[in-house]
Amino acid sequence: MSENLDHLKRNHLLDLLFAGRFGIEIEEHRVQLGQPRLSQHPHSRQLGTRKTNPYFQTDFSESQEELVTAPKHASKDALAHLHELQTILSNELAEDEIIWPLSMPPHLNEDDVDFLLTHFERPWYQEYREELIARYGYYQHIMTGVHVNYSPADNLIDWFGSQHHIQSYPAAKNRLYFQIAQQVTGYRWLLTYLFGASPVTENSADNLPNNRLDIQPVRSWRASDFGFANRPEILVDYSDFETHIRQIRQYIANGDFYDKSEFYGPVRLKGPGEIEDLIQNGANYMEFRMFDTDPFSLDGISQTALSFLHLLIIDAIVNPQPWPKHTAEGARAFNHVVALAHPDEPLSSTATQHSRHLLTRLAEIVAVSPADLRDDFNQALDYAKTALDDPKQTIGARLASFIKNDSLTTYAVTRGQAILKARQQAKDNFVFVPKNLQKTYIQAHKLGFKTLMREDNHLQVTYGDKVWAFMSDEDLTKYLPNYVEK
Repeated sequence: MSENLDHLKRNHLLDLLFAGRFGIEIEEHRVQLGQPRLSQHPHSRQLGTRKTNPYFQTDFSESQEELVTAPKHASKDALAHLHELQTILSNELAEDEIIWPLSMPPHLNEDDVDFLLTHFERPWYQEYREELIARYGYYQHIMTGVHVNYSPADNLIDWFGSQHHIQSYPAAKNRLYFQIAQQVTGYRWLLTYLFGASPVTENSADNLPNNRLDIQPVRSWRASDFGFANRPEILVDYSDFETHIRQIRQYIANGDFYDKSEFYGPVRLKGPGEIEDLIQNGANYMEFRMFDTDPFSLDGISQTALSFLHLLIIDAIVNPQPWPKHTAEGARAFNHVVALAHPDEPLSSTATQHSRHLLTRLAEIVAVSPADLRDDFNQALDYAKTALDDPKQTIGARLASFIKNDSLTTYAVTRGQAILKARQQAKDNFVFVPKNLQKTYIQAHKLGFKTLMREDNHLQVTYGDKVWAFMSDEDLTKYLPNYVEK
């Protein structure tokens, strides 16, 4: 057992280690059946105002939905909330629409590209979007995926600060966050091996190599250097926090980044305002950006992936490894190699050995974990061990088995229809909400109220600075100023 883990155990602080808050953001396209194509139907007006709704947004294209869960005290609860949001969205789709279950978009013809470039209904995002198109082209930003957000318990940050003699709470928070970012980024190649799921592209006019057909299937185009990444000459490393921030600040000053949100690294420290505010106040949470959409999971990411990430985060806290620049750069380069490998190809013997050492450390963490997390942690470890022994068990390899004529279109349509049917026909999509409050709960999400199911079975909703609590269904439109029925 590591010294840090032993110290936390002896001082009865393990609950702090496993506590924290999780959130999930998923980007996914509405797709019209037939061709299929990116949907040209508008974003549903029943899902509120995109500028203010905390749950339902859109991204680079009008078809590109973005679902954002509330922060929860466990990844399982965040996944349950994501399922609720997916259910609400599914019930607002047009009759000829599905949610595309893959990170790589369907084939775009010239008319599709023209529609993508000329139809955009978020004027507050327009200038930034035009800069992104000029810098990267349109294709990169219509690849989709999953972001997982995490913040540790405040008292764990206090413990970390005392262990490292850091008096400033924001400084302690940034240092701990960056320690986690370093280590998870250093093991990104293992996440790509286990969870990479974008083996083929459906488009020739993308940013991928000209010999793409000779290379694919791969594990993950999206996770490679050809995927959702900054231009090759833009290098922001994870060697230390000060250098990391200085590089981002310099790229903003040079005009290479529109703002700090244009840094597309695998892990980002997130907070409101400018980069200087993050330094002064500390990050609010971390954003892990490396997950492809998992088509085998009902909602785009599995509990196994979330639990494995949680274990990596805890390992980074209690077993920090040295990540000098050459080591971090080697890990980044190796991720590209793993991403472009055939999905059936095993890791190298050296990488496999490193993976097994990591899994041994993770098993020690699982042994002292809370009972309510342990089963999910063990399932995550079991999957990782199985996938290391047999790469055909990885998500990428399983998905590649459905490729026909260098395409996953047939599979994606069939799977998308099955997922839609499952969401629309399930009877238990809102298991944590009493039947007599479900209509109001759904309406609250559509209108953009923040929601909380309290332990006393009251539904608490918040809009601006006003808070209400209900014991039975209520029409929330009466509480909205200037509400006009759509």
